[in-house]
Amino acid sequence: MIPAVANIPDQPLADALALVRKVFDANEITARRIESTNVVEYYRQSERAYRMFHSGEGALHIGLSTADTPDGDVGHRRHVELFAEVIEDVDAENVVEFGSGMGYNVRTLAKEMPQRRFTGVDLSPHHTATARREARGMANIEFVEANYQQLDIPSGSCDALLAIETLCQCGDQRAAVAEAYRLLRPGGQMLVIDCFRKQSLDLVTPELCEAALLVEKTAAVDAFAELEVWKQMATEVGFRVARCVDRSAETSRDLARLYRLARRFFKMSLAVQLIRRAMPKLAIENAVCGLLMPYTVGYEAHGYYTITLEKPR
Repeated sequence: MIPAVANIPDQPLADALALVRKVFDANEITARRIESTNVVEYYRQSERAYRMFHSGEGALHIGLSTADTPDGDVGHRRHVELFAEVIEDVDAENVVEFGSGMGYNVRTLAKEMPQRRFTGVDLSPHHTATARREARGMANIEFVEANYQQLDIPSGSCDALLAIETLCQCGDQRAAVAEAYRLLRPGGQMLVIDCFRKQSLDLVTPELCEAALLVEKTAAVDAFAELEVWKQMATEVGFRVARCVDRSAETSRDLARLYRLARRFFKMSLAVQLIRRAMPKLAIENAVCGLLMPYTVGYEAHGYYTITLEKPR
């Protein structure tokens, strides 16, 4: 059964933060400025770790599990299923994904919906090359290396648009949402699946604030947007917020799995230095996110949402 809120580890947050500080310079991490070049480098360094510990199929997002999700499945496919519903609702012919990464989402959909056309857009040349290689032979899918804040795609030519855990990493979310609005035809929909701050970090405890900042920076995010502020921005661009669903509880299974992996790393005191020498710096730092995110979601500094935006007819 999925709990009403995300599981919070038995280990006190203060102890988890102490583990982080023993291995990493927490002050240096929280003070970082994350820009687009940092995001591209983060994914370049982290691909091997993502394949080993996250998803062998190339999914780059947190899993979503419901009461119907089989045991052992952390729910990476759930995002695809939710977007498939949007595609069917608007009877989309042309579909675009912002931040398509290694192509898992649109590649899965393109196989199952051969009558529809899919375009994946990603800033990383490494991701784009990987996505193209893994989609070789599929006639209804294309991957474009570009910044989705400004694309060479005709206005109104897209019926449905997907953005999973990518807007939080872009330099200008308003510009990205405005570009999505331009691309969509009237009546078209954009599905945003992302992590947001549920409230200002000024309102949470110092420990929880530090944990939230460490999660954001080690996930290559400069700062998660505050949910209500972000929704207001989307309406100012011109969208109607058709649905906003808090799916934080559905992340529990995958966050618990990532917590166990991260805690194992931090407890291997004799091996930590060897691991740090053997693996890229940013990939290793992602263990901080795995250790602390169950707390930041469980204590409601962060929340995981699906937001459906509709361009008015």
